[in-house]
Amino acid sequence: MLYVILIVLLLAFVSVSNYMASRNMERENNAIVNQAIPILTTANSLLTSLINQETGLRGYQLGGGNEQFLEPFTTGREQVAMDLNTLSTYDKKYPTLQLIIDTQAIPAITNLQKYYDTTLELFRAGKIEEAKARVTGGKTLMDRYRVIHTSIEKNIGQITSTAYEASQRAGQTSRLITIVGFLIALLAGAMSIIISLRSYQAEKELRKSEETYRYMAESLESQNEEIIAQQEEQQITLAKLSERERDLELISSYQEKLTGYVKLTDFLKHTLPALLNSLAQDAALVVLEDRSENGASSYEVIHSIGYPKGHIQASRSELFGPARRVFDEGVSITHTRDVTGNEQGVHNGMTRAIDHYIPLTDDKQEVIGFLLLTSYQSSLYLEDNQRLTKGLVRQFGLAFYAQVVNDEKLQQAESLALLNDQLTAEKLLLEGQHDLIQNILESAHEGMMMCDSEGTILFANHRMNQYFGLNERIGQNLVSCSYEIGAKSASFHGVAASIEALIDRSLSHLTQRFSFQQDEQLQHAELYATVVSEGTEQQGYLFVFRDRTEEERVDEMKNEFISIVSHELRTPLASVLGFIEILLHRDLPQEKQKRYMETIYNEAQRLSNLINDFLDLQRMESGRQSYNFAPIHLQSLVTEIAEQWQDKQLHQIVIHQQEPELWVRADVDRIRQVFDNLISNAIKYSPAADHIDIHLLTHDGKVTIAIQDYGLGIPLEANEHMFSKFFRVDNSDRRQIGGTGLGLAIVKEIVEGHGGNISYTSEMGHGTTFRIELDQYEISGLDGKIVIFEDDDNLAKLIQVALNKLSLPSIQLRSAEEGMIALRRCEGEGPVLFIVDIHLEGEKTGWDFIADLYKHPVHAQTPVIVSTALDPPHDYHEKEIEKYLKKPFTMERLVQVAKRLLDNKSSLAYVFPAQNKETLSTTLERNGINVLKMQENQDMIEVDLIRPPSDK
Repeated sequence: MLYVILIVLLLAFVSVSNYMASRNMERENNAIVNQAIPILTTANSLLTSLINQETGLRGYQLGGGNEQFLEPFTTGREQVAMDLNTLSTYDKKYPTLQLIIDTQAIPAITNLQKYYDTTLELFRAGKIEEAKARVTGGKTLMDRYRVIHTSIEKNIGQITSTAYEASQRAGQTSRLITIVGFLIALLAGAMSIIISLRSYQAEKELRKSEETYRYMAESLESQNEEIIAQQEEQQITLAKLSERERDLELISSYQEKLTGYVKLTDFLKHTLPALLNSLAQDAALVVLEDRSENGASSYEVIHSIGYPKGHIQASRSELFGPARRVFDEGVSITHTRDVTGNEQGVHNGMTRAIDHYIPLTDDKQEVIGFLLLTSYQSSLYLEDNQRLTKGLVRQFGLAFYAQVVNDEKLQQAESLALLNDQLTAEKLLLEGQHDLIQNILESAHEGMMMCDSEGTILFANHRMNQYFGLNERIGQNLVSCSYEIGAKSASFHGVAASIEALIDRSLSHLTQRFSFQQDEQLQHAELYATVVSEGTEQQGYLFVFRDRTEEERVDEMKNEFISIVSHELRTPLASVLGFIEILLHRDLPQEKQKRYMETIYNEAQRLSNLINDFLDLQRMESGRQSYNFAPIHLQSLVTEIAEQWQDKQLHQIVIHQQEPELWVRADVDRIRQVFDNLISNAIKYSPAADHIDIHLLTHDGKVTIAIQDYGLGIPLEANEHMFSKFFRVDNSDRRQIGGTGLGLAIVKEIVEGHGGNISYTSEMGHGTTFRIELDQYEISGLDGKIVIFEDDDNLAKLIQVALNKLSLPSIQLRSAEEGMIALRRCEGEGPVLFIVDIHLEGEKTGWDFIADLYKHPVHAQTPVIVSTALDPPHDYHEKEIEKYLKKPFTMERLVQVAKRLLDNKSSLAYVFPAQNKETLSTTLERNGINVLKMQENQDMIEVDLIRPPSDK
């Protein structure tokens, strides 16, 4: 009996101890959830409300006083009062927290509220600048409160840590009690074994003396049966203890998975499997209600586990049945149903399912969603251990809501971070604008200086400092500095007096021109002043110093230009008018009339050339001059120009050349203009000579054209002005030689426009040599290559890269003339394909090259792809050896068309862009082409033609 009583007491002790430990752990966990988390939430809400007030106030400021932007300010103010009231409920329980809130937080919040109210009153009173000036004070108050908020968070963290340590100690106590109970159970087992052994010995002794002690043996046998029954009872108890131990391990593992997650998805991914294992359920899902701003609700399945794929609908706009009742009634609901579809399992053995709908609530006990647990095996979920089940589900609900709140805080933190980034960006923008204004002032060509209303110098950019050294005088009086400058430069004395009158307000505005010496050169300048922030406390004056030296030089050039033009235009015009007057009023012999008419013609030609020079130079300087580059055979061009001049002048033009052939890429008309100008100058300025030499040289891929005369030469002092507009060497030897001084300026512009250089050497009395250096052009070989006519280098490279798939070499030509020349020199197998753009660099177009190609006796059937951004010409049609691709087109399409052309050179079919078939047929017949058959594809029309007998 003593042993039985001991076992009963042992079981009672273990049960009571486990219950007390479990209650203690639950109580400590509830303390964390019900106290620490709400305190932290309220503290964070307090900070958010203050930030919302600041945001609303800034929105009101940026929105130009729109009261609608004050809504966050008003809401934040009301929320601050509610949060402070909530924190006051925990004052008695947490004295340290009360001390921080009463002595630090509340005074700081009061100061912030006063700051916000005062700033708002200033905005409403129209004192914008004064309100903006208080921004730094508001930021300081907010930074102080952030420090206090950090102290509150640390105190709350200490409270949470203390509660967590208490929960850990409760868990340790529970495990200790379980271990002690297990040891006692082992002791009871050992005692049972000892008693069994003793019973066996007693039985043996009894059998030896069975006759003598029968009555005693019977008594011992019945005692032995009782002991065996007690052993069986102990084994059942031990099995229950083992099962209980397993349940506690599952519960402990489940509880460990309830904390430590940053994201809600990670929390559900780890906790739901543990919950299913603890409750012996098969599947689970979590549904969360999402309320939009207009009040409409949608229901999202944020996580599910154990259900067949495709069985769960991720989102619903409306619920019904048990799911709807959970939201309406806020209680758990159990529903039994038949399984359908894939829920029946691989063996189709699942027939019934039990669904348990459990509401998930927030801190106000309002339903925010539900947990659905499904069992396909039994209905023991709510019957075996309701208390344990409710506890685990309740722990899940609390942890779930805490995780939802944490997610919301993370979103708020991200929003605050975004807002902070926006504020930082705005600050950087303002700083950038300040730097931009500073850079603009510093990079301005004009000198700028600013002073206040009393004349104190506040700012001077580097230009102003360069002229007058004002950077060292920042903070000094401008009037005094001006008189000091006037003492060194007499012309500035009047400017100093005007500045003094302007600052004394006896002068309303200032605009004055003056001159001064700098680096031994006379500089012309203009100074004008502008009032800044007139009528305000920050009123001052902005002085702008503008250098007019270049304008004066241009005025001088303009006067010189007018003088030259007047002379150059009036001289031939006077001759024209004089001879015309003679022809009109006098009867002259036929010979004299012809001579006078020739003179009139020559003078008119002179006027025309002069005007053309003016127009050419103006077009070049304005950047509107365009060049039609094409290969030029240099010897042929120079020979042709020399022959034209030899017919008009007495000078002999001698051409010297090294190479049998020289080619350059140039605009033939402009290069001709260069040669004409230089030869004309060589003839005019060598009146005593009888010949001019032209040398054509090559070296390192460059062509040099040297035009040498044996005349007057150029003095050294004229070297730096030789290529300037309207410049002419002024001496007695040249006064009778006409000219405007524009020829060499035009020559230099043309040569540099061709990427070349022009220079000269001269010796007084012995002549001058002008040298032009251009890039030599090499005629490309076309044999076995794909020829790309394209003046856009980037597009040409792209096409070449795409055509690498065909394993054929390719070459780029920039003008139709290059292709024509190269094609005429082609003696081998010739090119395999042409890709021709219509608009190219030279005077000729892609159509000119195609026309020239079709006349070629050998390569007329070479395939052609027309590549252009223009629409095809009227009546244009493609042939099988000629494709028309309108830009933009894909490189894949280009390679596809090229490959087809290369593979089907002998086909007689024509290919056209997709269009109306009837119109196409009419156009072909109008051009003498008879159609046999048409086949329309996706993006083209293939046409078989009836060839005339001569074409077969």
